[in-house]
Amino acid sequence: MLRILEFFDEIQRDARVAEVAERLAFPQSSTSILLNCLVELGYMDYLPESRSFLPSPRVTLLGTWLDKGPVRNGSLIRMLEELSHKTGDTVIIAARSGIFAQYIHVLQARSAMRFHVPPGSRRLVVWSATGFSLLTACNDREIRGLCTRTNAEAALGIPRIDINQVVENVGRTRRDGYFFSAGLVTPGAGSIAIPLPEGIDGWNRALAVAVSGPLQDMTRRRAEIVALLNDVVQRYLRPAPSA
Repeated sequence: MLRILEFFDEIQRDARVAEVAERLAFPQSSTSILLNCLVELGYMDYLPESRSFLPSPRVTLLGTWLDKGPVRNGSLIRMLEELSHKTGDTVIIAARSGIFAQYIHVLQARSAMRFHVPPGSRRLVVWSATGFSLLTACNDREIRGLCTRTNAEAALGIPRIDINQVVENVGRTRRDGYFFSAGLVTPGAGSIAIPLPEGIDGWNRALAVAVSGPLQDMTRRRAEIVALLNDVVQRYLRPAPSA
């Protein structure tokens, strides 16, 4: 059911059973049952005129108790929408989940040349642009321990993580304020990530924002995107200095 809600969060419109089933690779009969279950629970509305489904207002109330700041008042979403509008690229919010940086919110790129990044995607926190940004508040001992854990837990076939390189990458992110990934995870893709200010979700959990797109284009616009990221974070998420 959560994947269905994430699907609607991605497309931001109503959809019929067949479209949901096709996108999520679910059997159509099972998808119909799940959607109608969500209708019964009050999390989905059925629109008989178009025979489609749309998340109900109840969904917007889920989790609001977790935050009294930029997530709840809409500042974070407005920031992401401005980034999406001005860059045309994929915009990502990532949070730490064990040994992974997990994409908790994604605005897909609007250009023809793009990489589709599903919400919920995970990257190793010790080997990704968002991951290095999420680790900037950690000390080197914590980072080394996380690298050791990753090397022990990561799936077979994933190259062993170079601990010293990870410490160096996180240190560079602290110094520069951002990390530029040139095909580090996905060949041909570039990603520029920066850490967000502490306390964005009200529980002081680390979050990072990233802009991702074709590597050649990201390399060319690197300085422009870094400046835009810093500008929108300052305008939307940092409190005004007290008088």
